[in-house]
Amino acid sequence: MEEPRGIKTHEFESLCTLVNTVFRSGGVGHMERQYPLLFAPANFDHLLVMVDDGVVVSHVGTLTREISVMGLRIPVISIGAVATYEAYRGRGLATQLMETAIFKAVDQDVILMLISGGRGLYTRLGAKRIGQYVLYNIQRNRLPANKADIGRAEAADIDEMMRLYGAESSHYVRSISDLRTAIDAGWICDREGETIVIREGGQIGAYAGIQIYRSDRGGGIQKVRLTEIAGSRSLLLRSLSALCDRYGVEHLEVLTTRSDLELARLAGTRGVSSRPQGFTGTALVLQPARLLSIFEHYIKSVLPNTIEWDISEESVIFHYDGQTHSIARDELGALIFGVISPEKDPLMGLPAGPLRMALESIFPQQLPWYGFNFV
Repeated sequence: MEEPRGIKTHEFESLCTLVNTVFRSGGVGHMERQYPLLFAPANFDHLLVMVDDGVVVSHVGTLTREISVMGLRIPVISIGAVATYEAYRGRGLATQLMETAIFKAVDQDVILMLISGGRGLYTRLGAKRIGQYVLYNIQRNRLPANKADIGRAEAADIDEMMRLYGAESSHYVRSISDLRTAIDAGWICDREGETIVIREGGQIGAYAGIQIYRSDRGGGIQKVRLTEIAGSRSLLLRSLSALCDRYGVEHLEVLTTRSDLELARLAGTRGVSSRPQGFTGTALVLQPARLLSIFEHYIKSVLPNTIEWDISEESVIFHYDGQTHSIARDELGALIFGVISPEKDPLMGLPAGPLRMALESIFPQQLPWYGFNFV
């Protein structure tokens, strides 16, 4: 068995056989086509594998990008397509690959790891469920019957879509090539999908990456979910009845961030039901001091006094206005980006006082929803 390393070009077919055997045995496509950003040749060094006698037997896929939160950039590494042949399970191969991924990420100054899963392999390393989002279930009878100019996104639309997405308060930092590649894949997060642009006065005012959930019998559409949105929420809402017609459904789901106050207000005027939703995977803060330092200027601009922190192997200790409190180091992500019940909220463990008030005034921040960046 070879040591963990990036995949070699001649081993790619063996890797595809592994991930498709584990994840696509039911015949729902090919992983390498559905996740072209992850499986791109330029990313081969970051597809970490264990190879036995020339065969790829275990894999942890990594993809490094940046997110923007209030204009502050944070390097993140996404983890996906984690697979091991059944005959090789129980030997710690995936654990070795995850540890290698963490080591390489820190060496590249990556701060946050986002993992598309929540099994023990990840939680044993300290990964937690974090993030605050909202899922709207919108019935057609609550939608305005306005006509809308909608159509499938084309290559000529990419520049304007980039502008709309970049204006979101929290988002991934994408290249035009990344967005075009993801759209062309026709696969959004973990489902078949398509991307729709919405025009008003001939100009694109919003877009939506839409997941299509098909029935196991006959392949008919059961439901659709807008899982990445950008642009005018009012225009988006006015287009939903036309989207119902497009897919032949009587309701749609819209997944957005908790900070999306405009959509919350518009949905509220129509009595639309919603429920909170956390990040579907888990996250691991790789460099706590670096993450806090990114927000330092913002924190100083908000608080009247200086908040300080000390970080050890086990905890993060905050000091403010005569009050001190510590949280476990692996709870820092939950503090900064928030959680959804029943996950533990570190803020709830703080006694009343100036420190708690200070932390509540600066956190949580909005973790972007990954949408097209899911791997």
